[in-house]
Amino acid sequence: MESMLTIVSKVLIMLVMILVGYFLTKKAVLTSRGASEITDILIKLVTPCVIINSFIDSRGSLELTGILYAVLIPVISMIINMVVSRLSFRKETEERKTVLQFSVMFGNVGFMGVPLVQGIVGEAGVVYASFAIVVFNIFCWTYGYRLMNKEAKLSAKTVLLNPGVIGIGIGLPLYFINFGIPNIVREPIAAFAGLNTPLAMMIIGSYVAKVDMRSFVSDISVYKMSALRILITPAIFFGVMLLLRPEPELFLTGIIQAAMPVAANTVLFAVQYKKDSELASKAVAVSTVLSVLTIPLFTILAEAALRYL
Repeated sequence: MESMLTIVSKVLIMLVMILVGYFLTKKAVLTSRGASEITDILIKLVTPCVIINSFIDSRGSLELTGILYAVLIPVISMIINMVVSRLSFRKETEERKTVLQFSVMFGNVGFMGVPLVQGIVGEAGVVYASFAIVVFNIFCWTYGYRLMNKEAKLSAKTVLLNPGVIGIGIGLPLYFINFGIPNIVREPIAAFAGLNTPLAMMIIGSYVAKVDMRSFVSDISVYKMSALRILITPAIFFGVMLLLRPEPELFLTGIIQAAMPVAANTVLFAVQYKKDSELASKAVAVSTVLSVLTIPLFTILAEAALRYL
C-alpha cells in the first residue's frame, strides 16, 4: 500500500507541473519561442548534467559484474520496445507513425523513473536506474534520433557528439576515478540536473495547451500506443525478468522503469525535428495519466514475484 501511495503521489506531482506549463501558455506567459528555447536548454545542457550527476552520485557502488547486469537489463527492455514499436502503426501516415513508434520505444525512465525508484527501492535502485538512463540516452540519440530525423545521416559525429553521449563520456570516467569533485563543479551540475523534471513537464504542458481537447478522446491511436507502452511491453519484459531472475533491487528497478509512460523526450524531439508535436504531447499526457493505474499494478506484481524467486 505504501509503494502504491508513493507512485500515485509522484505521478500527480508530474501532472501538476504539466498543468503549470499548460496555464502559463494559455495566459501567454510562456510563448512558442520560449518553449522552443527551453527545449534546446533541456536537450543541450540539462540532459548531459543529469547523466553526469547520476554517475557522480552512484560512483563506485557496483563491481564490474553488477555494472554489466545493470546495463544488460535496460538493453533487453529497449530491444523489446523496439520490436513491438516496429510491428505497430503500419497503417498510420509516416509522420504519425514516427511519433507513435518513438512513444512506444522510449519510456520516462529519467524524469519519472528515478524519483519512483528512489521512493520504492531506495538508493541501491537509484544506482541501477542511473545505468538505465545511460542506456536510454544511447538508444535515444542513435536509434531514436534516426527515427525522428530520417533525412539526416547517422554519422560518427552525430553519435559521438550528441548531448547524451557527451554526458556519458564525462560521467563514466568520474564513476570509476576515485577523487573528490570540488563543490564549485559538482553543485552547478546537480542544480542544472534538478531542472530536468520541472522544465520538461512544463514544456509538455505548453504543447498540450495547443492541442484541441476533443482530439484527446477521438484519437484512438494514442490509447493503442499507451496500451503498448504501459501494459504490453512491460508485461513482456516482466516475463523475461522472471526467467533471468536478477537480484531483487535490480529486478524491481527494471520493472518500475519498464512500466514508465511515454518519455518527455518525445515532445522535445518532435519539436526539434519538426514532427507532430501535438500528437507527441497527447502521447505523453494520456500515458502519464493512465500510468497512475498501471505502475502500481506492475510494482505490486514485481514485489509479489520477489517472494517466490
